[in-house]
Amino acid sequence: MSTSLLTSKFAAYFSSLDLQEIPADVQSLGRLLLLDTVGCMTAGAHTAPAQQIRAVGKLFGGAGAVAEVGSGELQGVARAVYVNGRMANLLDFDETYPVGVHFGVGAVAAAMAGVQARGGNVGDLLVAVIAGYEAGARMASAIGPMMSVQNGDVKGFSRVWGVAAPVVVAATVAYARALRLDTPTLHQAIAIAGSNIPLPIGSKWSDATDLPDVKYCDAGWCALTAIHGVESARVGLTGFEDILEGDFAIPQAYSASMPDPAQLHTEFGERWHLRDITIKPWPCCRFMHPPMSALSRLLAQHKVQPEEIEEVVIYTGPLANSSRFRNPQPRTFASFQFSYAHACSMLAMNIAPGHRWFDKALSDSPLARAIRDKVRIELYEPGLQFARHMQHNQIRQMPGAARVTTTRGSWELASEFADGDPWAQANKYEWDDVVQKFIAANPGDRSRSLCDWMETAAPDESIVRLTTYLQGN
Repeated sequence: MSTSLLTSKFAAYFSSLDLQEIPADVQSLGRLLLLDTVGCMTAGAHTAPAQQIRAVGKLFGGAGAVAEVGSGELQGVARAVYVNGRMANLLDFDETYPVGVHFGVGAVAAAMAGVQARGGNVGDLLVAVIAGYEAGARMASAIGPMMSVQNGDVKGFSRVWGVAAPVVVAATVAYARALRLDTPTLHQAIAIAGSNIPLPIGSKWSDATDLPDVKYCDAGWCALTAIHGVESARVGLTGFEDILEGDFAIPQAYSASMPDPAQLHTEFGERWHLRDITIKPWPCCRFMHPPMSALSRLLAQHKVQPEEIEEVVIYTGPLANSSRFRNPQPRTFASFQFSYAHACSMLAMNIAPGHRWFDKALSDSPLARAIRDKVRIELYEPGLQFARHMQHNQIRQMPGAARVTTTRGSWELASEFADGDPWAQANKYEWDDVVQKFIAANPGDRSRSLCDWMETAAPDESIVRLTTYLQGN
């Protein structure tokens, strides 16, 4: 089998990436991603489906070396990676890369497992997380969004698309880098894992209103696909060495509407995709966040009490205007994450973002139901121009607005960006913002102590504090 130069170049860059080569701001963003993902992971462990996910995780064995969130004991790599990856995406609270996908959970779950299994340190963890995220972002950018755009206008949506590929690639590179594998082994790991990426079921997902637990992909299974690829390569098995190039590479196999394969192989060490990471303030679909950001500001500025609300109008862009987003009475666990009415009720009731948004006692309360009945959704005309602001295949500006009418008056506000977007200073999340999100979702002294440690931990320190936190949460 002949060696593929471009896929080998991809593997060589990430297998040799050194902490000293990573700019300081990107290292800080790597810590931010790690903290945010662990916060999402531990919050997810307190929800109703967590017990079922743990039950599935028992299928996977192995020597106990890795912390499974909330289990109280160390587990095998496969089990911990599956459970941790799935938990981190469970609330739809995890980061979003601006082509409309999540894959940081794969990078973090796999990186933590590899570093714990090998007995590595904080520096090893940071490099693995950053390498994994950068690799996943390159795959996401090469695939692009779920639509075709010409001259700033949307011309159609792909009937075949999915989000699993970036999760698998991110986790593969993160786990391999945590184990400090060489270029040929990582090359084969990508070749094998890339051959086993789950089907692109995004269109099936998009058409559903009562959303299934499988979501747009099982992030835990995607991360496990990566572990399988790496461990297969370590014992000498092989895959398609040109998996990242040519007419039948992963982006083309995923029927990408606007594939841009050059995103996989160019600007290594020059363009850092972590600088485009978006952080979610609330556990709901990222496409909902611009009008939610406007609503949050209105509620705070005018000190609106839930009992005085007469109407909430959400002016949404076209990507968050289907039946799932307009669903006033979500029934399934995942459906709550895509219902504007539910998100507005939790915001109005001032419920801390996290697992409490999915507490049935709150979501089924008379007050929550009354607020949901007062939410109206309208298409926001300025939002139709979102594609004109796209860069690097990324969906950046998704303008939205909100109006709240109360017994005291009515107020309206627009938002060009969502809170947590990095491209406008007024919306950008810094370290303290992510700490606040972490503590709100996971209150307590242990959580605050972990946040303090993550910010300042030296590269040569052990990650035992993180391991201990995950076990006990």
